[in-house]
Amino acid sequence: MPLEKRGIFFDRTFGLALSGYAELPLAYRLFLVRLIKANRQRFVEYVREKTVLGALLYRMDELNLFLKVVNLLVDPYKNHKSSYTEISFSLLLVFDMHVSVKYLADKIRYARMDSFDFAELMEKSSEMG
Repeated sequence: MPLEKRGIFFDRTFGLALSGYAELPLAYRLFLVRLIKANRQRFVEYVREKTVLGALLYRMDELNLFLKVVNLLVDPYKNHKSSYTEISFSLLLVFDMHVSVKYLADKIRYARMDSFDFAELMEKSSEMG
């Protein structure tokens, strides 16, 4: 498929996934889920740039500390292999971080919390309450 038509195809297909998903037969739903999983970055960009959801993202002030906390929560579950790509994809649909799915997944994978980070987190939590 030519590049121009491919962009139109994705825009229309993602639009259908966001608006008419509930009315679709199971086979079409499975197709949409697989298409989005295979094109996570393109879907994130679509949602952020071409839907109202892009205007509703939470601002991320402490990205490095946040990623260390996410890693801390995900890493202990050795018997459940967490997909850093899936976690990254989900976070990019919620938080206003200007990074790619792959980059964020790598940042989460290697973010490690030390005692200074933990002290900073405790300080921030005491400021909130």
